[in-house]
Amino acid sequence: MLALPSKDMPEKLIKPKLSVLLILPTVWLGSISLILVTLILTMFINIDESKPQNKYSMYSSKPLVLGIMTDSTNLGDPRSAKIDKVFEKYNCPLQGMGKVFVEEADNHNIPYWLVAAVAFQESSCGKMTPEPGGVESYNAWGWAVYGDNVKMFDSWEHGISVVSKYMYETFYSKGITDACEIMNTYTPPSQGSWCAGVNYFTEIIDEYKSPIE
Repeated sequence: MLALPSKDMPEKLIKPKLSVLLILPTVWLGSISLILVTLILTMFINIDESKPQNKYSMYSSKPLVLGIMTDSTNLGDPRSAKIDKVFEKYNCPLQGMGKVFVEEADNHNIPYWLVAAVAFQESSCGKMTPEPGGVESYNAWGWAVYGDNVKMFDSWEHGISVVSKYMYETFYSKGITDACEIMNTYTPPSQGSWCAGVNYFTEIIDEYKSPIE
């Protein structure tokens, strides 16, 4: 126990003891602060090191990913890039039409993948279109095709525009967005196979990832 200074103690002995008493709290506070800072830094370092260094370690190979693109179609919309890459992968006659699909979808407030997915289901993305009299119909959607009666389009772009408008006016403007509900009007005899196909190709397009270019 620290003894209190007596009146008989010389003044020169009292002053150093008072100085020590004043300095000790400062030293203690400084030491505690240093310890706290060290602990906090150690915690952050440990947390950082605990994160997986390779986020692809769960895969046998790295997933393919799209390159960095803007939201503008003119500068490279990732949505149109997905459609183009999928059509290229499957060697579709409609490849290169990604921008048109996206622009028409945006103009008519429908999902960008809808008309492309229907083209996959109806004609294997343009590979099996009607050709009455040997003339290309550009009708990849089975739209207004009844037996020998075939709706002819001037080009792929024309077909995409007409079918996109139809999808909005007939279904999406009325809140009908489910592929199976659309099927009941678009192709009733399908009994579920049509909407299953459209949903399948929708996933292929929407979840497709391509190498960074």
